[in-house]
Amino acid sequence: MSEFVLQDSRSNTGDRLMFWAKDGAGYTTNLDAAQRYTREKATSQNESRESDLPWPLEYLMDRHTLAVDCQNVNQDEVVARLDGAEQVYLYVEGAWNGNDLVWLTLDGMHSSNLADAQVYDGCVAGPGGGGAPNGLIAIPKTMADGLSRKVVATSNVKHKESLRGTGIMLAKPTKYRAQRDRCDHCGVFISEDQRFQDCPKCGGSNAP
Repeated sequence: MSEFVLQDSRSNTGDRLMFWAKDGAGYTTNLDAAQRYTREKATSQNESRESDLPWPLEYLMDRHTLAVDCQNVNQDEVVARLDGAEQVYLYVEGAWNGNDLVWLTLDGMHSSNLADAQVYDGCVAGPGGGGAPNGLIAIPKTMADGLSRKVVATSNVKHKESLRGTGIMLAKPTKYRAQRDRCDHCGVFISEDQRFQDCPKCGGSNAP
């Protein structure tokens, strides 16, 4: 049976999709920590709240990237583990995608996908990790790999494409229309916001 996850489409973290987390633990960018749903339950939730978008899990797994949250990196541990580290990555100081580190790649470019990061010999870091080039910080490869998680970049996926063949019909967005009323003094139409201001036509107050 196909599994689905639900995206909270109201906002992203950087360019990463946000998903409903397992066991009601809020929202997460970690695809492995996203709650799994049946097709029926995912569709039902979308009908209940149209901003919750169902995605086939397999589709996202095929297109995920790897990321390391800077909040999970303990610099004291980094320095301690750099001594004797055979391989390291280099990340850009002061640069993030959401909360995720940005890495130096083989072609000298930058990427927040750990899979694109260039691997360097540990000697690049120097004693105590202070030998990395300016603007770059070394972290042991094994440490970064252990902290990595699966995320989904918006540029790597297309929602309509993902739903082909699933039979899912998304709820249509509700069209909201501003409530309008009449001025108590001159009868001109005013919006809900204008009720707390002076009438734009006669200047009369309509505040409740």
